[in-house]
Amino acid sequence: MEMDSAGEQRKLQLSELEEIINTAYESSRIYKEKTKAFHDNMIFRKQFTVGQKVFLFDTRLRLFPGKLRSCWKGPYVITNIFSHGAVEIQDLTSGNGFKVNGHRLKPYYENFVPENVEVVQLVDVLPLDE
Repeated sequence: MEMDSAGEQRKLQLSELEEIINTAYESSRIYKEKTKAFHDNMIFRKQFTVGQKVFLFDTRLRLFPGKLRSCWKGPYVITNIFSHGAVEIQDLTSGNGFKVNGHRLKPYYENFVPENVEVVQLVDVLPLDE
């Protein structure tokens, strides 16, 4: 066994291994870009205006939360909107104002009246006496 040919063979194997690693890295990068683009397409941007009423998601830890207790507090009124996604809101009852992340808010629909409501009458079916 010659040392020169063995050295050349080892260099060839190392270069092939490096090529495989680079291909895997590139494939992983492409997959992550596609996944991020898909995720970003599924995110709905919330548009708020100053003076709009909103609900605030309450993230406080509760040991006994209660099954039917709502996590949404409010309504609050938006007083200021910042460019980086923060929103300043004010409590209607106490008048306290504070900043929150816009992702924690959802619109409050006042005097919501459902339209085109269809009423279906349910009739009890009596069993036949046989």
